[in-house]
Amino acid sequence: MRSGFTSSRSLLGLLLLLCATGVSTSRAAPPAAQNSANANLGLPAALAGMDQAALRFASMTADLEYTKVTLVVDDHSTERGKIFFEKSKGKLRVMLAFSSPAEKYVLFQDGKVSIYRPKIAEVEEYTLANNQGLMEQFLLLGFGTSGADLQKSYDVSWKGEETLDGERTVHLELAPKSEQVAARLARVELWLSPETWQPLQQRFTEPSKDYLTARYRNVRQNAKIAAGNFRFPIRGKVRTVRPQSGN
Repeated sequence: MRSGFTSSRSLLGLLLLLCATGVSTSRAAPPAAQNSANANLGLPAALAGMDQAALRFASMTADLEYTKVTLVVDDHSTERGKIFFEKSKGKLRVMLAFSSPAEKYVLFQDGKVSIYRPKIAEVEEYTLANNQGLMEQFLLLGFGTSGADLQKSYDVSWKGEETLDGERTVHLELAPKSEQVAARLARVELWLSPETWQPLQQRFTEPSKDYLTARYRNVRQNAKIAAGNFRFPIRGKVRTVRPQSGN
């Protein structure tokens, strides 16, 4: 199998393509947030909470909503589905099972990404090669991530407490330390639950100011996930392709 990813640019490109359905939704504003003061929380407490949570983290499931915003054409494209994420003995596997506006499955496992689109009976396969760590940063940042590890790759800023759909969160802003990453990704924002110190929302903003927001609802942590949730529901004959991505 050829390596489909040779730079942080193509890695971020895949992440953005995961929700580039070509179907525009209503142009509603991103989820509203309201500031609230709480003297008991701050950046040191948040990072310490993430350190402790990382030791306990094994798996999570949630309802997932990805929204890609392209400012120059005022386009909001959204996909909805579920995420299944399991981390064991340093290895991870993730299934994104989208149901709307089109059925699609994205599996991260064993150093590759596979995308199954039942409508066209096709599976695309990409090898991550040495870039799996970067893909994990872009897609899974915050899930089982310790505060210490977060600070290795990002300058972390405290943005305060906010409420998302009635849920209390703490808002962190991350600036990539790597110039290579920063050239493609201006900043990342995390909205973490102070109960679990896992993300309820992530936002990835490009230098163009276009951004991708991932919203997680009905999160269940450390519940056993059936193996079938990490397999494609293949129906009939399916073609497998292995595209070659450029830099």
